Amino acid sequence: MFSRSVVDEIIQWYHRKERKPLVIRGARQVGKTTAVRLASVRLPADLIEINLERHPELDSLFRGYKLDELLFNVALIAGREIKTDGSSILFLDEAQATPAAYSCLRYFYEELPGLAVILTGSLLDQVLRDDKLATPVGRVEHCYMGPLGFEEFLSAAGYEEALASIGMLTPSTMHMVPDSLHEELLGLVRRYTIIGGMPSSVQVALDTGFSHAEILRGQTELVQAYKDDFAKYAGSLNALKLSAFFNGMIAGVGRQFSHKMANDIAGFTSGDYRQLNAAIERFQEARLFHRVLHSSADTVPLGGEVKTRISKFLFLDVGLLLAAQGIPPQMVTGAPLELSNRGVLAEQFVGQQLLTLKPGYVDPTLFYWHPPKAEAQAEIDYLFESGSRIYPVEVKSGERGSIKSLHAFMVKKQASLAVRVSSMKPSRQKLLAKSGGGRQPFTLLDIPFYLLGRLEHLLAE
Repeated sequence: MFSRSVVDEIIQWYHRKERKPLVIRGARQVGKTTAVRLASVRLPADLIEINLERHPELDSLFRGYKLDELLFNVALIAGREIKTDGSSILFLDEAQATPAAYSCLRYFYEELPGLAVILTGSLLDQVLRDDKLATPVGRVEHCYMGPLGFEEFLSAAGYEEALASIGMLTPSTMHMVPDSLHEELLGLVRRYTIIGGMPSSVQVALDTGFSHAEILRGQTELVQAYKDDFAKYAGSLNALKLSAFFNGMIAGVGRQFSHKMANDIAGFTSGDYRQLNAAIERFQEARLFHRVLHSSADTVPLGGEVKTRISKFLFLDVGLLLAAQGIPPQMVTGAPLELSNRGVLAEQFVGQQLLTLKPGYVDPTLFYWHPPKAEAQAEIDYLFESGSRIYPVEVKSGERGSIKSLHAFMVKKQASLAVRVSSMKPSRQKLLAKSGGGRQPFTLLDIPFYLLGRLEHLLAE
């Protein structure tokens, strides 16, 4: 087992004076249960862990909000006393099997504030929507988990020197990175892209000496496990149709989700647009896909001015995306990332890392930008919000990587700093944006893929 940054957040939650029950959300197999166990080892508290899938008899007690009887039953199952003074942590795992446990968190908060309670459940969002149970608004805290980010991967895989080197780079020193170190770090980016950030994939890689065949086997099994879950939340759709929609969405990762694409996916599956939208909602609730929303990028927060009908999608994990699309590892190892699979992998990598940059209590969201159709054709791959400023983030595509889109954005928004991500060495240069007769001086921060985890620090400095 390897540690995650979320472990520190769980520890901080436990030590807060005014804590609420903690709900950890994330897709299947991102490491929620392991993170709680690792945190408990570092805490002065006894972890009482209950897998609710194995104890359906507790459901009626949760639904009746009978806390005394519930805790006594849990203590009997665990064989240990549950103390309500903070020296015990009640961990309710696999809560999708007993969704009433989520509603019951309100009463834990109001009646037993000294008891530390953590709840997790991989398919919790679907179950709560279907069961229409009361939501404990204002009585719980949330923590969102995804796959390991690139720097977490480096730590888990034992690349501590590479991690330390990355941490030493600043806007004033990053241009001095030696060529040999730059190529080594890019090699680790490619290795992460093949493996991805799913804990099981990383563990298989470590156990097998990075055997591509064994990694692919595990990734394929995990993708199939996600498809097997479709039967659990199919609703009015059948699992076969959901699987077909899933395959269509995988093929469209990184592309603008247009009406044509939607109609093609729906038509190919003998479904309709309404069914596809329902399937997308289910996939998002399972946190298999992230919808990247269009924003006009005029003010912060970016989520205040989105156009939900204009979007594109990323998959949960770049390694799983390779497996699901059948992309051979040689396509990644033999070329810069921005040249692999028409730049889709580079865009997935960047988006996946950007999702890790916010604190765990923030539900991660991504945004992108393009101007109205009447204006020049341009698209900014991502918008990054830091403090009160919005920064355009462009993922270089192809051998040369045009920055016409950045020019259009900088002129239209009168922005002064832009970010371009690629396999090039890091640099900072002063440029003059020209678009539609307008001009705007700006600074272009060129950062390689391995520096994305430091984006906040680089922009702040």
